[in-house]
Amino acid sequence: MSVAAIIAASGSGLRLGGDKPKQYQSLGDKPVLAHTLGVFDQLDIINEIYIAAPAAYVTHTWEIAKSNGFSKVKAVVSGGANRAQSIYKALKEIPEHTGIVLIHDGVRPFVSGELIKAVAKAARIHGAAVAGTPLTDTIKEVDEKGQVLSTPDRKRLWRIQTPQGFTYELIAKAYAQGKKDKILDQATDDSMLVERLGTPVHIVEGHPSNIKLTTQEDLLLGELMLPSQRKALPEVSKPKARREI
Repeated sequence: MSVAAIIAASGSGLRLGGDKPKQYQSLGDKPVLAHTLGVFDQLDIINEIYIAAPAAYVTHTWEIAKSNGFSKVKAVVSGGANRAQSIYKALKEIPEHTGIVLIHDGVRPFVSGELIKAVAKAARIHGAAVAGTPLTDTIKEVDEKGQVLSTPDRKRLWRIQTPQGFTYELIAKAYAQGKKDKILDQATDDSMLVERLGTPVHIVEGHPSNIKLTTQEDLLLGELMLPSQRKALPEVSKPKARREI
């Protein structure tokens, strides 16, 4: 069963600061996006990669892919008005015979090969799967006046990450329905659109190190994490004979 990955890299990254979007800022000796792409490109189960990038960075994104030898990158599309619109445009580039579609944030460079494989396998079995970690903090629901309304049971709450994986048919249908219903601007992740179809979404336990680089503090943390990540990469992504998941 073929697996295609969509890398969501079309955000402006305003909270991180700097003169360029966060996915193009340096982490060690490479742009953040290059680290993310490297994990997927070297992984044996991934057949093709599609990138949603800011319109002004489409050419630059191609240059990153080519200069790093990322041969699985098949298309770089100009992103839409929001994340979901960008993913929808990338989905249209993927062949309909594709088996599984994985969607991952371009600014989560520390995702492991094991987690990618686990989400892809769960998507094949269940149709829809997302990575996440159980909450350890107590959560409060608060109203607009700053008054606590309730305390949800944290045993039932998870912090959702990417990748998120789906059968091609399911995610294409979910996005098409979301587009028709004009709610793509409300979708903060892909599984929300699948949930609207009444389809159960399976959760795969992720890892705390699979962080999303959103602020300057995140980037500084990423610099500290980078040496250990580089040591781990050969174990999760060394070339092997291609196999089915």
